[in-house]
Amino acid sequence: MATEAKAIDPSQPYVAVRISEKPLYLGEVCGPNLKEVGANVTARVEANIPYHISVSFDGLRHQTQKVSISPKHLTATVNGKEVPIGGGRVPIASQGPTPRGGVDMPLALQVGVRAGASYPAGRYRGALKIIVTPGH
Repeated sequence: MATEAKAIDPSQPYVAVRISEKPLYLGEVCGPNLKEVGANVTARVEANIPYHISVSFDGLRHQTQKVSISPKHLTATVNGKEVPIGGGRVPIASQGPTPRGGVDMPLALQVGVRAGASYPAGRYRGALKIIVTPGH
């Protein structure tokens, strides 16, 4: 899927968030006990208005067999804040306008998997969604 970059008109209110399009590799888990894996990524935020950034995490789904790990067997945190699996979002940043060129916002994603042996072996995928809203 191709993405388009739009030119920013600094005379209009805007918030732009850029993040690498490369998938994050969280690591490997196995066994019945809770195992935690994680990855770090940096988002670049540029804004000329106050803004709020929230995140949500839909969970993990097997890449080929399409089996999802039950939310009761998953935990997720971003920057140390617990994120509900499959729905709700959690605020992680709220700031005023940024300097021209933006600021870096580190994102540390930690995912815990319990009862990993109950699910098919292989690669799983999930989506960390970043939601940006204007704010005061």
